[in-house]
Amino acid sequence: MSEYLVKESALAGFFAALANGRRLLAPQAQGDDCRLEVVAGPVSLDYANTRLSPKSVFFPQTEKILAFHKLADKPRPNQYQDLGDHAEPTVIFGIRPCDARGLSVSNKVFQNDRFTDPYWKGKYDKTLKIGLACPDPFPQCFCASMGGSPFGEVGLDALAYPKDKGLGLKALTPAGEELIKAAQAEAADLAAEIKSLTAKAIAAQGALPDYRVIDDSQIMELYKADHWATTAEPCLGCGVCTFFCPTCHCFDIQDEANEIGGVRMRNWDTCMSELFTRHGSGHNPRPSKTERIRQRFMHKLKYIPIKQDGVRGCTGCGRCVVMCPANIDIRTVAATMAQASA
Repeated sequence: MSEYLVKESALAGFFAALANGRRLLAPQAQGDDCRLEVVAGPVSLDYANTRLSPKSVFFPQTEKILAFHKLADKPRPNQYQDLGDHAEPTVIFGIRPCDARGLSVSNKVFQNDRFTDPYWKGKYDKTLKIGLACPDPFPQCFCASMGGSPFGEVGLDALAYPKDKGLGLKALTPAGEELIKAAQAEAADLAAEIKSLTAKAIAAQGALPDYRVIDDSQIMELYKADHWATTAEPCLGCGVCTFFCPTCHCFDIQDEANEIGGVRMRNWDTCMSELFTRHGSGHNPRPSKTERIRQRFMHKLKYIPIKQDGVRGCTGCGRCVVMCPANIDIRTVAATMAQASA
């Protein structure tokens, strides 16, 4: 694919073209917060990362998936309306490479050769994603040690980076190239510059350990390792790590009904909750924090890699490290797991 340049004077027209006939989402500062919002004009390129990952665009925290109501001549609700696919064409600008990689992990959960989630698919397939690289990685980031890169391309249609108060762009898919051309970006030869910036950005993260834990030959030894109780001890079970994580995808489904009908809701859930695995009988196969925190880290660093050819369920975005009120650091846990399975 080709590279392109958008000069500072052409930025307004570029973003207006992206929004032409589509919903344009981009990071917007809100005090100390930063969130993806619908925009119509120029976008600031000076932000760390959105507080929440972009997974909520495709997998909302609360989502109506079905409506039902009672017919006048029937005793029970029996008319249904699937609320699945009402997505509009969308462009997201400014996804960080770690979050795009997270979307790619989740997409393989929601769309694969055995199952397709229509609510995720309807949104994901109608969305083009333009990433914003990180020439100067942020202190909490460790994407390179998790197999990613500050200039990572996985899950994106195009990758942008700040250049001379404008944008350098690399098209990554035919749809991304078509979008960039329609926005009248100038063709440019930026391959050497992107390669150099990538190397500098990875080096700027420092000599980070390789936290990969994907040798499944020792999975039972790791599962039974002694460190899990110690790891779980400070955990409050609040679930903040799962809600901020770009790859967590657990959910619950419940009906909210009254005498004339109701809706079926899908809501985010967390494996860190004691209720998450409690059976109707009252039995809970993960009765304590030890079992639950083991599940979280084994899922991120063992089970997902086994299913996705070594790709981990942690992308190194650093959100859980920053947000955890108990200062549990996935890097420390991963290093402990690596030692336990060595």
